[in-house]
Amino acid sequence: MQFGIVTWATPGDRFRAGLPDGELVVVSADTVADAAPVPGARVVAVGELLARAAAVNRGVVALGADVDWVLVADPRAELCPGAVEALSAAAARFPRAGVLGPRLRGPDGSVRPSAGALPTARDLRRGRVPFGAPRHTAPVGWVAGECLLVRRAAWESVDGFDARHLGPVDAVDLGARLVRAGWLVVHVPAAEVVVGAGPATGMLEAVDRGLRRYAKGFRHA
Repeated sequence: MQFGIVTWATPGDRFRAGLPDGELVVVSADTVADAAPVPGARVVAVGELLARAAAVNRGVVALGADVDWVLVADPRAELCPGAVEALSAAAARFPRAGVLGPRLRGPDGSVRPSAGALPTARDLRRGRVPFGAPRHTAPVGWVAGECLLVRRAAWESVDGFDARHLGPVDAVDLGARLVRAGWLVVHVPAAEVVVGAGPATGMLEAVDRGLRRYAKGFRHA
């Protein structure tokens, strides 16, 4: 695997812990003149505040042509020991995996919404939107956007994130389109990532509310 790493703001102090070797791209809302350098990273200055989906799309395009796997990570994220190895092993186990996601934890150790089935309008009518991730490595409908390992060929086959959507719907929509294109979306709970405190970049609503909005066909209130 040739890794690239993309994040959508200046990363935190512990961001590099557990990262694989590879090209790091940081998408900055600053202009080229104002963007602060990030040691060991290429800073892509876009001059405007972009939502996660649009920023990640810009970052992936900036990666070298030899990168075949992209680790998309929240700037507050810290990969736990063995996380990349677990994700890589799952990718080898599932050759059609287009995107793989770890189990997410908060700074207090609590498990955050990490993956689940794709919700439907029928689920809404029944009053129960599927919520929760399997306890073992398995295909699912979506994995959370705070940390994704994406096969670049799969990403490009669906043109990446749909920038019209905000978190968490951006990641749910990505999973749906990958599945329709014949790829698998795989949750890997053996890989764990801690998402630290700070501004909820990219996560602009609760996951359960986002799932309901997705099931309604992205209609805004």
